[in-house]
Amino acid sequence: MRSERMERSVVVAPREEQIRIDGQIVEQVSTVGPEEGHAVRVTIIQGGRSKNGYVYDEAALRQIAQLIEGAQAYADHARSGEEQVNRSVRDVVGFYQDATYVAQGDGGRVDATLHIFEAADWLWSMIKEACDLGRPELIGLSIDIFGQWQLNEASKAKEITSVVQLNSCDVVTRPSAGGSFRRILHHDDTDNHDNHDKANYHMTLQGEYEHMTITPEKIEEATQGETTGEAIQAQAQTQQQQIEQQRREVERLLNEVHLQKANLLLERRLQESILPEAARSQVRQRLQGRLFEEQELEHEISSAQTLLAQLSRDGLIRGHGHEKTAISGMVTEAEKVQAAFDGMFGLDIDTGKVGNVRGFVSIHEAYSRVTGDSSLRAGISSGSHLGPIQVAESAPIGRVSEADTTTASFSYLLGTSMNKRLLKDYEAWPAEWQKFVSVIPIKDFKQQTRVRLGAFGSLPVVAEDTPYSTVTLTDSAATYVPQKRGNLVTISRETILNDDLQAIRQIPTKLAVAAAYTLAEFVYSFLSTNPVIYDTANLFTTGSPHNNLGAAALSTTAMQNGITAMREQSNYAGKRLGLRPRYLVVPPELEWTSMVVTKSAGVPGSPNNDINPMLGYVTPIVAPQLSSSTQWFLLGDPREVDTIEIGFVGGQVNPSLFIQDQPMVGLNFTQDAITYKIRHEYGGAVVDYRGIYRGI
Repeated sequence: MRSERMERSVVVAPREEQIRIDGQIVEQVSTVGPEEGHAVRVTIIQGGRSKNGYVYDEAALRQIAQLIEGAQAYADHARSGEEQVNRSVRDVVGFYQDATYVAQGDGGRVDATLHIFEAADWLWSMIKEACDLGRPELIGLSIDIFGQWQLNEASKAKEITSVVQLNSCDVVTRPSAGGSFRRILHHDDTDNHDNHDKANYHMTLQGEYEHMTITPEKIEEATQGETTGEAIQAQAQTQQQQIEQQRREVERLLNEVHLQKANLLLERRLQESILPEAARSQVRQRLQGRLFEEQELEHEISSAQTLLAQLSRDGLIRGHGHEKTAISGMVTEAEKVQAAFDGMFGLDIDTGKVGNVRGFVSIHEAYSRVTGDSSLRAGISSGSHLGPIQVAESAPIGRVSEADTTTASFSYLLGTSMNKRLLKDYEAWPAEWQKFVSVIPIKDFKQQTRVRLGAFGSLPVVAEDTPYSTVTLTDSAATYVPQKRGNLVTISRETILNDDLQAIRQIPTKLAVAAAYTLAEFVYSFLSTNPVIYDTANLFTTGSPHNNLGAAALSTTAMQNGITAMREQSNYAGKRLGLRPRYLVVPPELEWTSMVVTKSAGVPGSPNNDINPMLGYVTPIVAPQLSSSTQWFLLGDPREVDTIEIGFVGGQVNPSLFIQDQPMVGLNFTQDAITYKIRHEYGGAVVDYRGIYRGI
């Protein structure tokens, strides 16, 4: 099928008449069959000075013409530098060819033919419709290049001295000039278009119509200009090898930078992982020295962790001189008995390690199996040795002393399983307060001091030959003393005789709940009691000094006022910090209200169906420990702003369970009872009020 290219549409009339010429930046190649694809003649860039102050002369335009030849065309610019390097094949819409520099009075331009693939028929349809409707400015071209420029002191213009690499020339909706040092991005996110500015690289698919008077002499002059342009184009071919060499050098340098970034990421993630050094070395050998995606690195680390976990669970190692034929041969009788105690408390038994072990069904059975005293004639004593568990129900219960079980006792085994049950129940208890507080380890019970340094104001201007002024920082300190909390729990001989397994099973669960609830009460008391903090003022005040106390019930409007108050919080120098709350803490009475105000698409109760700006803005946290049914709180992320600090002595976040089972000491001697002690040591304080707001 025949195709025609309309470079100009000129009608010649007598000299005295005005002649109208429709100047088109882009000429559509019409009557192209489906098998031939689609093509448009486009202007890649206009010479001269752009709105952003970059000046492209003839040499720069010729370099761009060399680089644009054969380049791929993409739909829209890449969103990031990484995506720019690895563009998706789904974004390719065509390619450029027949690129040429065209000399003209206003600085020249670069033209090329854009071939659009059949797979991008949606784009071709958009181009045709935009042109047919007389709205060519709705779509255009924008280039993304690497280059060098120097500042012209007289004109304050940034003159392009070298165009090193073309990243892409993309089809966009708002083409315009833009740029930054050494990397000029021709894409503008504003909605303003200036079709009359010849220097803004307005590479639209069709220009505006212009009215001008033209004579045969002017037509001849234009024809001579095109001939001159072709001669210059031929001369520019001699520079292609040098430009191509520069492009390859830039690509090599970019590849080295990306490789260095990949190696730094690899070492950082390996150091952060919990993998042993041998596993780290294997991951390092697979990835070091080549480019890789971050997802590939995470997959390698995860696979190594999964493999190590599987090996630890199976316990079977073959090769390297560590052959083990049966894992059951490595398990002691003490471990089997401990597993039976774990089963008695409903804990999971690792059958891959200890085999098929049945949990004890009664406390009496557990005591008899361990001590061999089926009638409890000897009372409760830690001196009794651990005997083996017999598989058959009719097996004898006689005591058997083995070298690896002589240190075990009934009280120790029972306490170990109770401690496991306690920790499991404690960790299962909701502790959402950890989202908005800072948890740190502390060494001892001494007073903890958290110094809050002041802030510098705006830097003053330093005049010529004058010294810099000296400023000092003010500070304040938040202090607290950690405390010890705990209880004693006894298991008597009567409990064992009565075989009250249900009572013993409840002990660790109830201790775990008590510890978790006590800690939650301690944290939420800072919010509900409005304590005096480090600056001798209450945590929440209306107006000065804290301005973080509202007087309205929970609603979208009240939350917006609270957010504004938090945004307006300032440092010691009076500079606003722009803090943002991340969590909405409410009592159970306000749970459903919090869901409505944070999850409704429209403003609740609004007759105009207004959009709810609080939709997903914060995460609700329901705290049963809050004493007021009307108070609600906004809190920031502790990674962005300090709020409340909770310090655990020795870094022991979980409570600890201890056993007192010496036969000649304490209740074991006087009352035939084993004593268990739970201990939890921590303290805390408000270290910064600016990340906390209370409503009503």
